[in-house]
Amino acid sequence: MSLSPATHLNWGAEALWQELEPLLPGLSIEVLARCGSTNTELLERLRQSSEEPSSDRRGHARRSHDLQPCLLVAEHQTQGRGRMGRSWVASPGASLTFSLALPMALADSAGLSLAVGTVLADALEPPGEGALHIGLKWPNDLWLDGRKLGGILIETVPAGGQRMVVVGIGLNILAEGKPVDGHQFATGFASLDELYPGIDAPRALALLAHPLISLLAGYASQGLTPWLDAYKRRDLLRGQLITAGSLEGLGAGVNAQGELLLQTGSGAPQAVSGGEVSVRFSPGDPH
Repeated sequence: MSLSPATHLNWGAEALWQELEPLLPGLSIEVLARCGSTNTELLERLRQSSEEPSSDRRGHARRSHDLQPCLLVAEHQTQGRGRMGRSWVASPGASLTFSLALPMALADSAGLSLAVGTVLADALEPPGEGALHIGLKWPNDLWLDGRKLGGILIETVPAGGQRMVVVGIGLNILAEGKPVDGHQFATGFASLDELYPGIDAPRALALLAHPLISLLAGYASQGLTPWLDAYKRRDLLRGQLITAGSLEGLGAGVNAQGELLLQTGSGAPQAVSGGEVSVRFSPGDPH
């Protein structure tokens, strides 16, 4: 565990590490006062570690700790990135921004963002209420009562003879200083303090970290299938008239590979993968 000297929030990193390390052996937790992008920082460490010579070639030890699981939190992220190159800028203290890097053997990571979104939404949903407040917009957004609450960015890189996955999370915590991510159809931004008055970023991380790591520890063997029913309950695109690239039709859910299903006619729904398109609600849609 390590804290930047300039951090000003109480993250409870020691207690959090003691809770999480048994789920993900070798895990380290770092909190930085300021960082360009937590995803970029971890990816760069992994690339450098992979490129460094081993000790039997030039006498330098490989930075093996960079290939271990790492939870990196930034109190202020200045160059945050969203999907398809969009920026994510937030005022200090107004958001929770963190990334988790870990080794994971994945044939296809397309469904991972959906499973992560489902787990985050379940963890953040206030208990004891019948109606769901938090919805999921394929492939990587969390919405609260029709406004964007947060986003997920998943990237992979080969390092040290294995595949490392970096899962980045950005979540609006406070009403002021909302991020702007280039969302072309956004109707405004939501913040977690609407559900939990007085919450701060460390408390939000404490809600999310355990269920997130539990998911990631078993995802390679289970895939998206165990989460499909839970995702369906929160799917904002199901039954909505939407466009995906050149296609237009009704959202028909997602398949076990994490692809969006679009009903464009009388035949079987067409599958749309996250790498091909950007989804938009059609003009005139209630959203």
